[in-house]
Amino acid sequence: MTKDADVKATPSAPAPKATAKKKPVIFTIIGRQRVGKTTLLNALAQTVHDQGGTPEIWNTDLLNRSHSISNFHDADSPAAGDTKRQRKWLEEKIQSLMESRHDAILDIGGGWTALHELINTESLSRALDMMGITLSVVFLIGHERADLDYLEDLQKKKKFSPRNSAIIINEGLIPPSLDVDDVVDVVSHHPAVEEAMENGADIFMYPAAEPMKDVCDRAMTFSAYAAGEQKDGFPTSSIFDRLAMDRWYRRDFPAFLQELGASRLPNMPKGLPVPAESDV
Repeated sequence: MTKDADVKATPSAPAPKATAKKKPVIFTIIGRQRVGKTTLLNALAQTVHDQGGTPEIWNTDLLNRSHSISNFHDADSPAAGDTKRQRKWLEEKIQSLMESRHDAILDIGGGWTALHELINTESLSRALDMMGITLSVVFLIGHERADLDYLEDLQKKKKFSPRNSAIIINEGLIPPSLDVDDVVDVVSHHPAVEEAMENGADIFMYPAAEPMKDVCDRAMTFSAYAAGEQKDGFPTSSIFDRLAMDRWYRRDFPAFLQELGASRLPNMPKGLPVPAESDV
């Protein structure tokens, strides 16, 4: 649940007719440090909450203090310890979804993580299939070839090639000197990406927002920042930054989620948010 109070409602798609509840989704992001994993997960968690969802938030990124997802949401975390102990904690949390049928948003952090430990020691994909749980994996990258090392390494081990994964390029990491279409072309022809796409992966662009760092530094919700709430100890945010964040959270990010598709995302009872009009 988001810690800050919501300021204004996000537009919603019409609620679909009642259908059989889809399988629980564990949504997580794999990638190098400082590619924007926690920020994207935070925005997703806030949106899911705005749309009536109640996902569990799991945080095994214990080294990230300043921008931790735990600063924004009531997150469950393992006790401090090595990755093997964290792996056992993660196993227990995953198994608990069999009974609760909740969705989960998992922030694993960068480097060698509890999830990597679990992948390396267990047949994770098969276990989740047996439990009736969908693992929705995003590989978040910038423009550097090394950003795809995690994907390439996991494929080489032949232990982890999740179906219908998403390869997301963070637009905010692309230097102005590079053409976005050229970056997408290079990424799409990387051997690891081509192999992932054969297994159902798609490539998406995660939209940039200039004041993103200001919001994260203040540990505020996106809607609260856009509404002009201020944080003690920080300079007053400018009206232009607030408008830019309002446009991003109500137009650009919902459009991005629409492209990702509901099947990859935690359940939103009100439906995926509808992107606001372009003149916001």
